[in-house]
Amino acid sequence: MINTHFHGDHNENNENLAKLGAMVFAHPSTRIELARPGRGGVSRPPAGLPMVTSSELFSFHFNGEEVVYVPLKKSHSPGDVGVYFKGSDVFAFGDVFTNDYPSMDFQHGGTVENFIDNYNLAAAMATPKTVFVPGHGQLADRGDLMYVRDAISTIHDRFRKMVDDGMTLEQVRQARPTKEWDQRLATEMCCSVNTVQTSTRFYDQMYGEIQAHRQGGSR
Repeated sequence: MINTHFHGDHNENNENLAKLGAMVFAHPSTRIELARPGRGGVSRPPAGLPMVTSSELFSFHFNGEEVVYVPLKKSHSPGDVGVYFKGSDVFAFGDVFTNDYPSMDFQHGGTVENFIDNYNLAAAMATPKTVFVPGHGQLADRGDLMYVRDAISTIHDRFRKMVDDGMTLEQVRQARPTKEWDQRLATEMCCSVNTVQTSTRFYDQMYGEIQAHRQGGSR
């Protein structure tokens, strides 16, 4: 079993499956976060912590096919991992890809550039017919993945220019640099009943990311 990141909705059965004999793999940062009291929803008992951790790409040979463990750049969490089933031609992203505006953990170094790099990596590994499994939402194809990649790239460039020009977060919200994509990518507007407004969250997180870049002297 592979944990794609530390959030509780993606690993709450670790302990139960480990007791049945499953070996849990994850990024080292995921194990660290799960071991902290109160992180990942609830802290995991020792039996629920990943047993093997790696920040390097490697393959399993399981059930007649090669399964590739793919460490990703920090984006949704400090320890994001994708999984590519080569024979089945299926790439599972965890919450790095959700078919809407991404949720970025800028406090741990997540950036929009890293999301874009992760999407490009997956596209380069995959084929034109790969099925992409989002952490939440409907199955996607290569066109869906590229649509989100191109949208967030353009939005981020617009957003950063607005902030560089001295606009406040509220002024950026009013200018709505996401307007062309909201109908498809803001889940509260287009896709499902969702208590988290993804467009509002994305604005807040991009603003936090840009401020973190400025404080750290990075781009």
